[in-house]
Parts: sequence; C-alpha cells; structure tokens
Amino acid sequence: MKKSIFIVFVTLILASSCVEKTGYYSNGEEDTISLICDNTWASEKIVDDEGNTHYTVYKLEKNGTYIRKFISIDTDGKVNENSITGRWSFYDPSSKTIYFGDDHYWDIEELTTKKFAVYDRWGEYGQIHMSREYLELTPLK
Repeated sequence: MKKSIFIVFVTLILASSCVEKTGYYSNGEEDTISLICDNTWASEKIVDDEGNTHYTVYKLEKNGTYIRKFISIDTDGKVNENSITGRWSFYDPSSKTIYFGDDHYWDIEELTTKKFAVYDRWGEYGQIHMSREYLELTPLK
C-alpha cells in the first residue's frame, strides 16, 4: 500500500513539473511582451575602417517569431541587407531570459521603451565554452 502511494505521489510530481504555461499571461508578463514586441530594435551603427556603416535590426513578434536583419551601407550609399528568421520564447518563468534555440539566449539586463539591454549568450552557464557579450538596442528611428 505504501509503495502504491509513493508511486502515485512521484507520478503526480513529475507530471506537474512538465506542465507548460499556455494561454494567459499576468499583467507584468503582458507588459514585458509588449515592451519587447511593440518596437523594432536596432543596434548602434558602427563605421568600419573603410567608411562602411553596419548595424543590426531586430523585430520580435508576439506570435513567437523574429526577424534579424544585418544592414550595411557602403560609402556610395548602397544598402545591403541579410535577414534571418526564427522562433523565440521565454526561457524562464521570470521572463528575464529569451531563448532562440541552439544554445542562444538573451539575458535581459534592462528593458524600457527607450532601451533593450541584454547579454547575448551562447551556451549554458557553467559550460567551458559559454560566451556572453553585452548588447544595447534602441528603437529604430
């Protein structure tokens, strides 16, 4: 009898830990999603040694998709764009980490209507080859 109760108890714990949140979000979660998705975010424009300008634009959608555009403008004004599309989701219940797949994460440092600062991380914490780079984005003008 005790063994049966123990098995039922363990099964319930394991089953409840696998439940994924779907549907409704709290006001705080909705606010975070709106701050992320209601803007098109851009990195700082960098001018290389040859005078070419480079920057990246990110558009995250509420449906869990994103577009990342790498934009370069040469000295003649010619614009070159390369786009990547993919999926994103929150990695943790606190909505402080975004997961893009393939061990790629954004650890959110600051999120306001004017600034989206993250640590662009590749790999899990504790892994030898994990890397993090600070990335600051502002709304695209």
